[in-house]
Amino acid sequence: MPDQSVFKAGMISAIALFGIAWLTATFIAAHEEFIISTVGAWVTDWRFLFALAVFLVAALTTSQSTATRTMVPIGLAVGLPPGVVTGMWAGALGGVYTLPANGTQIAAANFDLTGTTKLGTKLIDHSFFIPMLVLSVTTIIVGSVIGAVFF
Repeated sequence: MPDQSVFKAGMISAIALFGIAWLTATFIAAHEEFIISTVGAWVTDWRFLFALAVFLVAALTTSQSTATRTMVPIGLAVGLPPGVVTGMWAGALGGVYTLPANGTQIAAANFDLTGTTKLGTKLIDHSFFIPMLVLSVTTIIVGSVIGAVFF
């Protein structure tokens, strides 16, 4: 069983995922006050930057839960309507795929026996980058409009 490609890919991804989660939790815990105050000031002054702030936190931490736990309270506290917060948040969480360090990306690259799924040699030249940008921008725009119109 340890010699099977699926097992190897799964174990590498699990180790990477847990390592990144631990690193992220440590980083956020150490700098939480600074992150919340800085990003909170941006969103208070320019409310449309909420989506960018969620995207950046998701990209830097590669954690949807950390981005949600950190940013959604800020968006609601500055007075953004819950529907707009939800629409922006849903699209901006695509930021977890910005850097090729997500467990899902590592697993996909390891499972691909054809070699077409690449993690790249630089930070943003991987197979997930363009689809992630299209997904995030489209979802942020459509989600914000739906949230503003219907909620």
